[in-house]
Amino acid sequence: MSEGDILKVLQELGLSRRESDVYLFLSKHGTHQVASISSRLKIERVQTYRILRNLQDKGMIEATLEAPTRFVAVSFEALLDSLVKTKKDETTALETKKNELVSFWRNLSVRASEYPVPRFRVLIDRKAIYEEIERLIGEAKEEVLALTTGFDVIQEDLAGILDSMVALARKNRALQFRMLSSISKENMEIVQEKLGKVSKGNLNFQWRHVDFGSKSYQQFVIRDREEAILYVTYGNMSRGQPDSGLRVHHEIFVSAIRQSFNEMWDVAVPAEERIQELRTGEPAAETTVIRDAERARAKLSSVLGSAEKEAVTILSSDALTPSLRDELLLGSSNNRVKFRIMAPIDLDNLGAAKVLSETFEIRSVPISYLAMMVVDRRHLFIFKTSVRGTVAGNLPSLENLFYSNDQRYVERVCSMLDDIWKRGTDVRDLISGKAVPMLGQHVLGSDSVNKVIDLMVKNKVTSVVVFDRGRPAGIVSERDVLEKVVKPRKDPDKTHAKAIMSLPIVSVESDEPLVEAMRIMKKTGVQRVAVFKRGNLSGMLKID
Repeated sequence: MSEGDILKVLQELGLSRRESDVYLFLSKHGTHQVASISSRLKIERVQTYRILRNLQDKGMIEATLEAPTRFVAVSFEALLDSLVKTKKDETTALETKKNELVSFWRNLSVRASEYPVPRFRVLIDRKAIYEEIERLIGEAKEEVLALTTGFDVIQEDLAGILDSMVALARKNRALQFRMLSSISKENMEIVQEKLGKVSKGNLNFQWRHVDFGSKSYQQFVIRDREEAILYVTYGNMSRGQPDSGLRVHHEIFVSAIRQSFNEMWDVAVPAEERIQELRTGEPAAETTVIRDAERARAKLSSVLGSAEKEAVTILSSDALTPSLRDELLLGSSNNRVKFRIMAPIDLDNLGAAKVLSETFEIRSVPISYLAMMVVDRRHLFIFKTSVRGTVAGNLPSLENLFYSNDQRYVERVCSMLDDIWKRGTDVRDLISGKAVPMLGQHVLGSDSVNKVIDLMVKNKVTSVVVFDRGRPAGIVSERDVLEKVVKPRKDPDKTHAKAIMSLPIVSVESDEPLVEAMRIMKKTGVQRVAVFKRGNLSGMLKID
């Protein structure tokens, strides 16, 4: 008889490996306090308290009334007598009913189907679920995929499931284990201990962290693409509701669950990085593409919900709608967060931009083929752009959302967005500001194209006004020079400005609001207007 035989009996009594270790320790060493049990068995103190409470509930140990409390094991002989009596009673009852049961079964059963059919088995209470998980894992030949909550990491460690996984990975090195769970300060010591064994044994076992937030999530274990156990445990919030599970043998059903697991795995954070983050307080670097729109929306909402200072975003022109305000504000739980929004503003979205400017800072920038957002200068999102660029007129499409908190990427994008912001035009200036022009230059209609080109280059302008008899007669732009002189190979020295100028000239007074200049440009279809002040050329205005 060995200690291993005793451990086997204890497991038949319903004890996990850790619970068995504590019971054996108390049996061999007598009464002890929590601190000494935790220290001697190298078990975290919080976990030791849970084990002792479970053993008390099962009648395996007793507690003294002194302070601090000490614990003592109940006689093993008494427990063994109880087990023997229970087993004898069960055997006697089964033998008594055996003939009756067999006869009834023969009348009830039918010939098994020749074709495989989906099979389901309902599991009730945590002990039954955990036992079935251990059986499922033991049958695996290729892979085991598991998703569990942070609470159940602790419970499954107490039940010995995690130790069983590590032991099986050591025994069958071709078997791949992948574990997804929420890793927190409460369970990170357990995760780190298992990863230490995995690293030491160079085992085919990976663990990643996924943030479930406040949402409950269906837990499951998948074996070899064939079978899965789906289960839910309620912890201390059960309110009398039993834990329940379902063992499923259905390849199509299991395939769907496996696909969901793989999608979460792709965006999850390696457990080692998550533990480092919890210890140092520094977030783990993460760069990923989130393909599923709902998961992307959840990630964006989570980051905005934890925002502390600011969010800056650049969007397409059609993304500026009044509903954008609600989407951003609902996503942020902090009213002090400062939002800065950039987009090309035109007459079509000017009204929406005005509404948004009551809540956010809005600036007009040249047309952009990128849509992105940076939150607190730590989180970067780059949105997929399409022809229209938006979904339901709000934020851009969230499918294939690029996310990174790697500061090497984030800092570069922040610098770029800051530069674009400085060059942008405040929406209030578009609505009520003056038509402030670029530097204006003019030539005479009789001047050569060569002189026009020299003037453009010298003053770094892209167009000039052509005067004839003291009045503006037209405009010559870079495009006019290319299409009317360079392309037909005309001599720029012999070609006059009035021969290539565009007509008619469109002009505004310098005290006109900029939005009025935009309306004139849209109505006439021109990209440049001449700005005059008291009849004299003040400059040129171009709005992309």
